[in-house]
Amino acid sequence: MFKKLKNVILDQLKQGATPQKLSQSVVIGILVGCFPLLGFTTALAAVMGFYLRLNQIVLQTTNYLMYPVQIILIPFYIKFGTLFIQSDQPMSVRPDLIAQEFMASPQDFIQKFIWIGLIAVLLWFCMSLILYFVLMKLINPLMNRFSKNKSEEII
Repeated sequence: MFKKLKNVILDQLKQGATPQKLSQSVVIGILVGCFPLLGFTTALAAVMGFYLRLNQIVLQTTNYLMYPVQIILIPFYIKFGTLFIQSDQPMSVRPDLIAQEFMASPQDFIQKFIWIGLIAVLLWFCMSLILYFVLMKLINPLMNRFSKNKSEEII
Protein backbone atom coordinates (compact mmCIF):
# COMPACT_ATOMS: atom_id res chain seq x y z
CA MET A 1 0.00 0.00 0.00
CA PHE A 2 2.65 2.50 1.02
CA LYS A 3 4.99 1.21 -1.68
CA LYS A 4 2.50 2.44 -4.28
CA LEU A 5 2.46 5.91 -2.72
CA LYS A 6 6.24 5.90 -2.50
CA ASN A 7 6.52 5.04 -6.19
CA VAL A 8 4.06 7.79 -7.12
CA ILE A 9 6.02 10.32 -5.05
CA LEU A 10 9.37 9.26 -6.54
CA ASP A 11 7.91 9.55 -10.06
CA GLN A 12 6.63 13.04 -9.29
CA LEU A 13 10.00 14.10 -7.86
CA LYS A 14 11.71 12.87 -11.03
CA GLN A 15 9.32 15.05 -13.04
CA GLY A 16 10.28 18.16 -11.05
CA ALA A 17 7.69 18.39 -8.26
CA THR A 18 8.98 20.13 -5.14
CA PRO A 19 9.24 18.28 -1.82
CA GLN A 20 7.22 21.04 -0.09
CA LYS A 21 4.24 20.73 -2.48
CA LEU A 22 4.41 16.94 -2.33
CA SER A 23 4.38 17.11 1.48
CA GLN A 24 1.32 19.35 1.37
CA SER A 25 -0.33 17.01 -1.13
CA VAL A 26 0.24 13.98 1.09
CA VAL A 27 -0.95 15.77 4.24
CA ILE A 28 -4.08 17.17 2.60
CA GLY A 29 -4.72 13.72 1.07
CA ILE A 30 -4.50 12.14 4.53
CA LEU A 31 -6.78 14.73 6.09
CA VAL A 32 -9.35 14.72 3.29
CA GLY A 33 -9.24 10.93 3.29
CA CYS A 34 -10.53 11.01 6.88
CA PHE A 35 -13.54 13.21 6.00
CA PRO A 36 -16.54 11.85 7.93
CA LEU A 37 -19.03 11.70 5.04
CA LEU A 38 -18.65 8.94 2.46
CA GLY A 39 -18.62 9.91 -1.19
CA PHE A 40 -17.21 13.42 -0.82
CA THR A 41 -13.46 12.88 -0.52
CA THR A 42 -12.53 12.75 -4.21
CA ALA A 43 -14.33 16.00 -5.04
CA LEU A 44 -13.10 17.68 -1.84
CA ALA A 45 -9.51 16.64 -2.60
CA ALA A 46 -9.80 17.88 -6.19
CA VAL A 47 -11.16 21.26 -5.11
CA MET A 48 -8.57 21.70 -2.36
CA GLY A 49 -5.79 20.57 -4.68
CA PHE A 50 -6.85 23.03 -7.35
CA TYR A 51 -7.23 25.89 -4.88
CA LEU A 52 -3.90 25.20 -3.13
CA ARG A 53 -2.13 24.22 -6.38
CA LEU A 54 -1.18 20.79 -5.08
CA ASN A 55 -0.08 17.70 -6.97
CA GLN A 56 -3.37 15.98 -7.85
CA ILE A 57 -1.80 12.58 -8.48
CA VAL A 58 -0.18 12.38 -5.04
CA LEU A 59 -3.20 14.02 -3.38
CA GLN A 60 -5.75 11.60 -4.84
CA THR A 61 -3.52 8.54 -4.35
CA THR A 62 -3.09 9.41 -0.67
CA ASN A 63 -6.81 10.14 -0.38
CA TYR A 64 -7.70 6.73 -1.85
CA LEU A 65 -5.23 4.94 0.41
CA MET A 66 -6.98 6.52 3.41
CA TYR A 67 -10.34 4.89 2.60
CA PRO A 68 -9.95 2.04 5.15
CA VAL A 69 -9.11 4.62 7.83
CA GLN A 70 -12.18 6.65 6.86
CA ILE A 71 -14.38 3.58 7.33
CA ILE A 72 -12.80 2.85 10.72
CA LEU A 73 -13.38 6.45 11.87
CA ILE A 74 -17.09 6.58 10.99
CA PRO A 75 -18.29 4.92 14.24
CA PHE A 76 -16.10 7.37 16.19
CA TYR A 77 -17.65 10.31 14.32
CA ILE A 78 -21.16 8.97 14.98
CA LYS A 79 -20.44 8.38 18.66
CA PHE A 80 -18.99 11.89 19.00
CA GLY A 81 -21.96 13.40 17.18
CA THR A 82 -24.46 11.65 19.43
CA LEU A 83 -22.93 13.35 22.46
CA PHE A 84 -24.53 16.57 21.27
CA ILE A 85 -27.84 15.18 20.02
CA GLN A 86 -30.73 14.35 22.32
CA SER A 87 -32.58 11.28 21.11
CA ASP A 88 -35.04 8.81 22.58
CA GLN A 89 -33.39 5.97 20.68
CA PRO A 90 -29.72 5.09 20.96
CA MET A 91 -27.83 5.56 17.68
CA SER A 92 -26.13 2.49 16.32
CA VAL A 93 -22.50 2.64 15.27
CA ARG A 94 -22.61 -0.73 13.49
CA PRO A 95 -22.15 -0.17 9.76
CA ASP A 96 -24.57 -2.94 8.82
CA LEU A 97 -27.37 -1.45 10.95
CA ILE A 98 -26.66 2.04 9.63
CA ALA A 99 -26.83 0.78 6.03
CA GLN A 100 -30.02 -1.14 6.81
CA GLU A 101 -31.59 1.99 8.30
CA PHE A 102 -30.61 3.99 5.21
CA MET A 103 -32.09 1.39 2.85
CA ALA A 104 -35.33 1.24 4.84
CA SER A 105 -35.99 4.99 4.59
CA PRO A 106 -33.38 7.37 3.15
CA GLN A 107 -35.45 10.41 4.15
CA ASP A 108 -35.74 9.34 7.81
CA PHE A 109 -32.07 8.43 7.80
CA ILE A 110 -31.07 11.88 6.56
CA GLN A 111 -33.29 13.61 9.12
CA LYS A 112 -31.82 11.49 11.90
CA PHE A 113 -28.18 11.76 10.90
CA ILE A 114 -27.89 15.25 9.42
CA TRP A 115 -26.91 16.89 12.72
CA ILE A 116 -24.57 14.06 13.59
CA GLY A 117 -22.93 14.52 10.18
CA LEU A 118 -22.57 18.26 10.64
CA ILE A 119 -21.02 17.79 14.08
CA ALA A 120 -18.68 15.16 12.64
CA VAL A 121 -17.60 17.56 9.87
CA LEU A 122 -16.95 20.24 12.49
CA LEU A 123 -14.85 17.80 14.54
CA TRP A 124 -12.96 16.76 11.41
CA PHE A 125 -12.28 20.39 10.49
CA CYS A 126 -10.98 21.28 13.96
CA MET A 127 -8.80 18.18 14.14
CA SER A 128 -7.53 18.77 10.60
CA LEU A 129 -6.32 22.24 11.49
CA ILE A 130 -4.17 20.81 14.27
CA LEU A 131 -3.07 17.68 12.43
CA TYR A 132 -2.03 19.62 9.34
CA PHE A 133 0.89 21.22 11.19
CA VAL A 134 1.84 18.02 13.01
CA LEU A 135 1.81 15.95 9.83
CA MET A 136 3.74 18.59 7.89
CA LYS A 137 6.48 18.47 10.55
CA LEU A 138 6.64 14.68 10.14
CA ILE A 139 6.28 14.33 6.36
CA ASN A 140 8.29 17.30 5.11
CA PRO A 141 11.68 15.87 6.24
CA LEU A 142 10.75 12.56 4.62
CA MET A 143 9.98 14.29 1.31
CA ASN A 144 13.25 16.19 1.50
CA ARG A 145 15.02 12.87 2.01
CA PHE A 146 13.14 11.37 -0.95
CA SER A 147 14.22 14.35 -3.02
CA LYS A 148 17.89 13.94 -2.14
CA ASN A 149 17.85 10.21 -2.74
CA LYS A 150 15.48 9.85 -5.72
CA SER A 151 17.10 6.75 -7.09
CA GLU A 152 17.75 4.96 -3.79
CA GLU A 153 15.37 2.81 -1.78
CA ILE A 154 14.58 4.84 1.34
CA ILE A 155 11.79 2.92 2.96
